[in-house]
Amino acid sequence: MSQVLEKTSSRSWSDAATPVKPTNSADSAVARQLLCDSLSADNEVQIQLDRSWPIPVLAVGAERKNTLCLGHGSQALIRKSADDLTDPAGYRQFVDTFQFLKRQLGDADFIVAHDLHPLYLSSVFARQQQLSCLAVQHHHAHAVSCAVDAGISLPVIAVVCDGAGYGVDGASWGGEILLADALSCRRLGHLRYMDLPGGDAAARAPWRSAVALLAGTFGGDDFWTSLPVFHSVDPQERDIALRQLRRRLNAPRSSSLGRLFDGVAFLAGVRAHNDFEGHAAVELQRAAGERVESPYPFDIEETADGMILDWQPLVRALATENSACMDVCAISARFHATIAAMFDAVVARSVDRTGVNRIVLSGGCFANDLLRRSLVERLRRRGLHVGFHAKVPTGDGGLSLGQAVVAGAIAASGSRGQ
Repeated sequence: MSQVLEKTSSRSWSDAATPVKPTNSADSAVARQLLCDSLSADNEVQIQLDRSWPIPVLAVGAERKNTLCLGHGSQALIRKSADDLTDPAGYRQFVDTFQFLKRQLGDADFIVAHDLHPLYLSSVFARQQQLSCLAVQHHHAHAVSCAVDAGISLPVIAVVCDGAGYGVDGASWGGEILLADALSCRRLGHLRYMDLPGGDAAARAPWRSAVALLAGTFGGDDFWTSLPVFHSVDPQERDIALRQLRRRLNAPRSSSLGRLFDGVAFLAGVRAHNDFEGHAAVELQRAAGERVESPYPFDIEETADGMILDWQPLVRALATENSACMDVCAISARFHATIAAMFDAVVARSVDRTGVNRIVLSGGCFANDLLRRSLVERLRRRGLHVGFHAKVPTGDGGLSLGQAVVAGAIAASGSRGQ
């Protein structure tokens, strides 16, 4: 293994791993890419880097919207496999894609890079291959993927927002501000944790995220159970969710912006259940239209572990509005403005403290064009250099590229990884 991890590149992977020719980042092209969250029509993208991998890397991506990335020579080949590895047909396609890319290497040694989540089927598969494996934290991979895709030199300050990704503390992350290079990343701030009753079930039922937000804001005062919007929820299911929170049973911690979107969409009367991933968030975005509103109140709490982006003032305001006549368009516009203002403020503090003025935006939440444009406009008014995805998806379809680059940096450094 020590021979495998021998440093062979004359340039530092942790400094930068950018394409030779940065991709066109015109807003209109990026918006189209973000909305579909998929690769090009042939389901394959090649990116030429300005250095060579010290050893070939085959990155196996996430469990959903799966792509694999082969890093070999100075090229990254990203290939789509399946939308959902928990589906048997999708899993077979994933395995076939892995074997296809493996054959491209012949008899050469290589490293398999995978997500830090121990139960992702892609991670389980990687560990079963009896090959050298490196685990890469989910949001670190997102950050590096975006920097490479946008042609921005590392290190960067990364705003990474999605539905869920396994954090180094065992919680579900998804509203993160990171200082990242290819070798490592440091968490500078994150959305306040919420306890999600039912865990993964919250992604299918936005009302569960609303319960998490309200209980996290008002504690034992359950006055909100009588709000009109909760008439659409089975009282028995609601009470079970409350008991899960009180007993801390199947209620994992989450800093996910995706779940915050779900909870606010429910409180705005958009929908109680998702028919597909991100359904409520998409409808909430549509409700805003082109309306411009001032943000809801929010707080930023300074702690020893970083900045906490506090959504509790926002939830208090929403609970008050829910008791009156609601204007869904205004709520959506104000909520989007709040999230943009909140992350803008934390990025500004992060730039002051680190001296890094290169910003990347990644994660499935930035498929939301309104949110992305609002935050980019704020950051650029500060004179910051902002990058986002152009050739690979902003969601988990772009994850494998970041995994491959991080694994290459770890191999070049001789360290053991995450």
